[in-house]
Parts: sequence; structure tokens; C-alpha cells
Amino acid sequence: MNDLPDPTCADCKAFYMEGKDEHGDIKGLCRLRPELNELPAEMPYCHVFRPKDSRIGQIKAVTPTRATAGRRGASRGTSPREPRPALPTLGEPVTGETEGEITMDRDGLKQVLRELLQEETMYGYPEMGARWQDGALVLKPGSEGNQPKEVPLESFFHKIVMIRDRLRVLEAKINGNGKLAEADKVELQGYISKCYGTLTTFNVLFQDKADYFKSS
Repeated sequence: MNDLPDPTCADCKAFYMEGKDEHGDIKGLCRLRPELNELPAEMPYCHVFRPKDSRIGQIKAVTPTRATAGRRGASRGTSPREPRPALPTLGEPVTGETEGEITMDRDGLKQVLRELLQEETMYGYPEMGARWQDGALVLKPGSEGNQPKEVPLESFFHKIVMIRDRLRVLEAKINGNGKLAEADKVELQGYISKCYGTLTTFNVLFQDKADYFKSS
């Protein structure tokens, strides 16, 4: 008999903690599904679920599919969403006659763009180091009488990763810009390299060295 609990958003690599609500329950956002806005950590897993390395073996094994997306909203009294027809994505391209317009809503477009960025390795799912999980960044004022501020490391780590991803997108746009002279591209890439060099301070937060910032 398998007594392991069902996985939730908190067990997913894409989930990052933003804080706690008035009841002390953890709330956060999803890197892969920003359209969901803030959601509880105990929300049931969805079709893009990717278990954290630290949680493998501690939760039930699942094979996520698009069918599990309907399980969203089953938490905290929210009503389940009506299932929507599958939208065209890079993983499930449209086949047959494709001449003319393809119907796609905002969420479908976001999914296509995310998958495209994954293909180009500009959007990843880096894992935060296990020793930093559930930790906090403490900002301590230099003057007496002021209270320190704590920022969840999950939230801080997410912001660092988003800076990295946007720098990669910017670098790709510069390289692919046909209107820029080669000398201008080299100069702009030099500034980006300096940004990477500045951010190497935060490499300690990453679990995998392949995700580190590199200045060259």
C-alpha cells in the first residue's frame, strides 16, 4: 500500500513562495503558469508538474498529462474550472490544413512562447540549493530602532532567475538584430557580460553548477 501523499504545487520546481496569508498558509506563484496568479502551496498538481529533486521519493509518483489540469481550483472552496479544448502548442502542433487563422487565446499564446523559449534554452527550471530551501534573506538596517526585513529565499531566487532569463533574451535579440553593426553588438554584449559577472555572487543559491552565472 502506498501511503505517500499526493503531490501539490509546493512539490513542483515551478512553484516559488511569496509569503504566508493571514492563516499562516504558504502562498506563491508558478513560473510556468503565471495566469493562475497567487495560489496556495497545497494546490493539487497540474499537467506541467515537475517534482523537486528533494521531494522525489516523498510523494506519489505521477505521470502529468493535460487531463490533470482540471484538478486546479479544488482547494480552499474554489470551484473547478470548466475543461477547455486543447490549444495548439509546439508540443502538440496543428496538423492538416493550416491555411488561414488559428484560434488561440491569451493562455495558449503564453504556452507557445514558453515552450519556444525552452527550446532555445533561454527559459529554464533551475533548482535552488537544498540547504537554502525554506530559508530567508534578512535585511538588517544599520541604524538602531529599525526593524529588519525578511524576504523568503524562494522569492528572491526567483527574481534572480528571471533577471538571468531576461538577460539571455536580450542577448539573443542583440545577436539577431540585423540593423546593428557588429561593433555595436560586441559593445552591448560586453555590458551583458559585465552584468553576468556582477551576478556571480548569487551562484551559491543554485543547486546545479550548469545554471551558474558566467562572466564570459
